[in-house]
Amino acid sequence: MLLAICHHRETGWQQVSDPAQISDLRSKGELVWAEADVKDLTGNDVAIIAEEFSLHELAVEDAVTLRQRPKLETFPDHVFVVLHQLNEEDGQLEPAQLSMFVGDHYLLVLHGGATRTLEEARRRWKEGSDEDTGPAWLLHTILDTVVDGYQQIADDLEQEIEDLEELTLESLDMPMRARIVFVNDGSMQRRLYSAKQRISRLRRYGHPAARLVQDLFSEQDNALVDPKLAPRFADVKDHALRVGDQTTSVESLTDALLDLRRGEQASTLNEVTKKLTAWAAIIAVPTLITSLYGMNFHLYPDLGQRAGFWFALTAMIVVSGGLYVYFKRRHWL
Repeated sequence: MLLAICHHRETGWQQVSDPAQISDLRSKGELVWAEADVKDLTGNDVAIIAEEFSLHELAVEDAVTLRQRPKLETFPDHVFVVLHQLNEEDGQLEPAQLSMFVGDHYLLVLHGGATRTLEEARRRWKEGSDEDTGPAWLLHTILDTVVDGYQQIADDLEQEIEDLEELTLESLDMPMRARIVFVNDGSMQRRLYSAKQRISRLRRYGHPAARLVQDLFSEQDNALVDPKLAPRFADVKDHALRVGDQTTSVESLTDALLDLRRGEQASTLNEVTKKLTAWAAIIAVPTLITSLYGMNFHLYPDLGQRAGFWFALTAMIVVSGGLYVYFKRRHWL
C-alpha cells in the first residue's frame, strides 16, 4: 500500500487519502513524499506507481529487487538513489534497502522493511523549517538519518572491540591455569568473529555513502538538487567519511586483537608443552633406572642386598631433583 503525504504551504504536512491525486498536487507545486514497502505491493501496484511518477523501468526493476548495491543513477525526469538501513539481528547486521526516486516536487521511497529510518526521517521533516521544503531536502534528511545509523553502529563496534581488547590484555597477567581457561573460551572467538562480520557489512554499505553524496551533488546538469543545500550535503558527506575512517580503524584494531589472541594461544600452548616436556624428562630418569635394575644381570652393585635398593632409589631422587631444579630455573615449571 502506498502512503502519500503532501506538504501544503499553509497547513504543513497532511496525508493524502487518494494517491491518484498525487499528479494534481504536484501540478500545483505541492511537495509530495510517498513511501511503500515492496513486500506489500503487487505487480499491478508497482505499475501504477511507476506510471503515476513517470519512473524509468530499469530503476523500478532495481527498486523492487532488494539485493542492490548502494548507487546513484540519473534519469531525465528523476534521480534514483539506493542506500541501506542496517539492522542488528542475532548478532549480525542485515540490510534493509531504501530505493529513493527524487523528481520534480516529489520524493518516492520503495523500501524493504526500513521503517526505522523513515520514521526518524518523518520526525525530522515535521520539525524542519518552512524553507526546507523541497525534494532534495527530503533526500538529504534520509541520507543524514542513514549515515547517523552507520555512525551509531561504528561507535558500538568500537566500544565492543575496546572491551574485548582490555579483557585480552588483562589475561596476559593471569596465572597459567586461568590463562588456559581464558584462551580456550570459545565465546571470545565468537564475539570477535561476530564483530568482524559486522565491520565487513558496515564497510560494504557504509563506505559508498560518502561517494554517493559527492556524486549526487556533483551532477552539473541536475536541476533537482538545490545548490543552496550544498552545506547540508557536505555535512552528510563529512559524517560518512568519518564513519568510513572509523570503520577502517576498528577493523585494524580487530585484526590486531585476533593476532594477539592467536599469539596468546600459541604462547599458552608453548608453556603447556614445556611443562609436559619437563615432567616427562623427570619421570624418564627413574623409569630408566628401574628398567635397568629390572634386567636379569649380575653387573649392578650389591645385587640382592638392601644397599642396592637404596642406591637405586637415591639415584632416582637425586637426578630427578636435579632436573626439577634445572627446569624450574629455566621457568619450564
